[in-house]
Amino acid sequence: MMRALVQMEGAIVKLRLVAEQLRRPHGFLGGIAGMVMERRNRGPNEWTLDLLDIQATDAILEVGFGPGQGIKRAATLASRGTVAGVDFSKRMVSQARRRNAAAVTSGSVALCLGDTRSLPYRDSVFDKVLGVNILYFWDDPIVHLKELRRVLKPGGRLALYFVDEEELIRLPIVDPRVFRLHSSGEAVRLLSEAGFGDSRCETKRMSRRETGVCAVGENREAAAAAETSAAG
Repeated sequence: MMRALVQMEGAIVKLRLVAEQLRRPHGFLGGIAGMVMERRNRGPNEWTLDLLDIQATDAILEVGFGPGQGIKRAATLASRGTVAGVDFSKRMVSQARRRNAAAVTSGSVALCLGDTRSLPYRDSVFDKVLGVNILYFWDDPIVHLKELRRVLKPGGRLALYFVDEEELIRLPIVDPRVFRLHSSGEAVRLLSEAGFGDSRCETKRMSRRETGVCAVGENREAAAAAETSAAG
């Protein structure tokens, strides 16, 4: 019995280490986590970017960009605009910069180490903001969401991809000490509470085992304030 308990405890510790790597990849295992993200997030990145309806001249921000494949596609879509990214993993910043080396050198892409609770940008600079599989790791989502809204232009759009709690909870790596699970309804409530208008959730079957959810909202409060200021 004692041996079984020790083995179970060891398995739990390993699963938590995996969960921590998905939250913030680091070290040798962080490189492996990046490869997993690259494979698993390819479809979610493409769908989330499609929902943003990116225009060629848009200024785009991706938070928690991981290995940087979403950044690369965003730069292709916003071919005459700019793409910025913030991630709090040094390993992912390095990996994404290598993946987007030419665009970083040209200045059309700028990636930095940072935290979504305090973004290094002035107010109202981005047309579109996205994040893929990052919502689970915010200890206080409203704080992060308000900061994202701050850097969005009036009428700018936010899209956050995640997997619904009922589906995600089945995965053994989902340690509740690391992941904070959300339902579609809760995601809409969070966006609305943070000041986003027209908040909604779209769903799409991404694979046999995963149904993706994308919470979408617009910076309507800033748009209303801008209209009031113009009228005055």
